[in-house]
Amino acid sequence: MWKLFKNAKLYCPNLSTETDVLIVGTSIAAIGKDLTLPYFVDGKVIDLQGKVLVPGFIDAHVHICGGGGEAGPASRTPALQLSQLTRTGTTTVVGCLGTDSISRSMAELLVKANALQEEGLSTYIYSGAYHVPMRTLLPSLEQDLVLISKVIGAGEIAISDHRSAQPQISELQHLAAEARVGGMLGGKAGVVHIHLGEGKQGLKPIWTILEHTDIPITQFVPTHINRTRSLLDQGIQFLLAGGNIDLTAGCDDFSVDLRVPAVLRMLNERHLLNDRVTVTSDGNGSMPRYNDAGALIGMGVGSVEVLWRDIRTAVLEGLPLDVALRTITANVANILCLKNKGMIRVGYDADLVVLNNDLEVEAVWALGKCMVLDKQPQVWGTYEQSNL
Repeated sequence: MWKLFKNAKLYCPNLSTETDVLIVGTSIAAIGKDLTLPYFVDGKVIDLQGKVLVPGFIDAHVHICGGGGEAGPASRTPALQLSQLTRTGTTTVVGCLGTDSISRSMAELLVKANALQEEGLSTYIYSGAYHVPMRTLLPSLEQDLVLISKVIGAGEIAISDHRSAQPQISELQHLAAEARVGGMLGGKAGVVHIHLGEGKQGLKPIWTILEHTDIPITQFVPTHINRTRSLLDQGIQFLLAGGNIDLTAGCDDFSVDLRVPAVLRMLNERHLLNDRVTVTSDGNGSMPRYNDAGALIGMGVGSVEVLWRDIRTAVLEGLPLDVALRTITANVANILCLKNKGMIRVGYDADLVVLNNDLEVEAVWALGKCMVLDKQPQVWGTYEQSNL
């Protein structure tokens, strides 16, 4: 069926003077003003009456098959369900493993990504987990990148964290080189998605690799960069040097100045909020809390809802909507080389989100299919309770 969105306030993510978007099948076929449906097609006109229409959100760090486990088997977090993502406006997700690559596996991650794709989303995965040497699907990371379409990089590889495998520089260097070549051969981004803990070294291992090899700085995407003031300062220097940085949404136990809304506003005021800054949710990952001795004192579960919640808060507090949107749409697609994603543009995938006057997610289309309408899911995951 053809679908024509009329009278939208259109952010592509830049604010557009156009108002209408035509979808044919899974793609955007036309953008303009005063568009009409041909008389000979089976179509539907959706009058948005001035509501905001934006690209579907890309959440590039989600534990789609569950994570956790740091407090024993009972602390493993559950697998993600379809409507948890669609309700928040997320139409594209990148799955990853975390601390646990023993009871969690790359095969499980790939199958869950395939399941979410069957249910209507666009999905990708990182190969690996905290552990180095890496857990991969095929014998090497290069083979994963070249031969498995959903694998777009390595991650999340942990450094500067007591839960990491404490990898040697030579191991990280070899991993980055494999990601570089595998990405080239597979036509992928081949990034190394780096988990940063609160350890002493911070980004130092990555700087060491950059100083002693020819691997470009853009091969790395360090995440959780707003975990501490020290890490954020290092991340700004990394950004100034031409690198990518990823902020983690949620984290309500962080000081206010380290939460995503405040960090985005600070970067924007310093003219640093460019196309190499992204935001992810770390959804469904565990949120462990440790004391100074390294003992676990609490555990929570990350939510995918915090992605738009924090971006929306930043906008309500003064950050321009088009600038904020780029961190979860176009910037992510560009860094991860996600074809036809992250923008409302002719030929791109029909991933669209309607925001109401309060900037709440009201409706969601993924690949041209209505997933959420009037804030209610129209499509449920296979085993979600509301579908039983």
